[in-house]
Amino acid sequence: MFQEWEELNDDLKSAYYLGLCEAIVPTLKQSNNFNYIKEALDACWKWLEHKNIEADDLYTYLENLDDTGILTLMQLESNEDALDAWICIADAISYTIYKAYKYQKDEYLPETIESIDSYELFEEFHSHFSLLSKNPGQKEKAFLKFLKKDSKEKVSRKSVQDFLLNIEAAK
Repeated sequence: MFQEWEELNDDLKSAYYLGLCEAIVPTLKQSNNFNYIKEALDACWKWLEHKNIEADDLYTYLENLDDTGILTLMQLESNEDALDAWICIADAISYTIYKAYKYQKDEYLPETIESIDSYELFEEFHSHFSLLSKNPGQKEKAFLKFLKKDSKEKVSRKSVQDFLLNIEAAK
């Protein structure tokens, strides 16, 4: 599946992670940090759709001096299912931030972002996503096919949400 993902353009690669996170965010509804998670994902989608948010601003959702970043908050999670969702969300946000820095042509990246390896991130994301999925691999493959079909168009959060809702309704 990694090979198919690799064939997507950069925006669609980010949309892939963010889109699949849309399906698992409800897992964290009981979290005290649910609104922060939604805010971080909203900011990533806004960057993806409009490119009007600085990479440094996105990065503060992941790590910051106030210890309110996703990487800090997820360490406080004790529920295994919720932790799997946190890891997927952290991966999606990290990848989007990485692409935002690359888009800005920044030479120096924060260490957490600089160390991103596409293959390792993809594998980590999927190992945790599959633990949250009723039919591991099916949703991901269908979503990849959808993104490939839409690769000529600019992807939007709305089109992704509609597609994922249709997958759920078809079950």
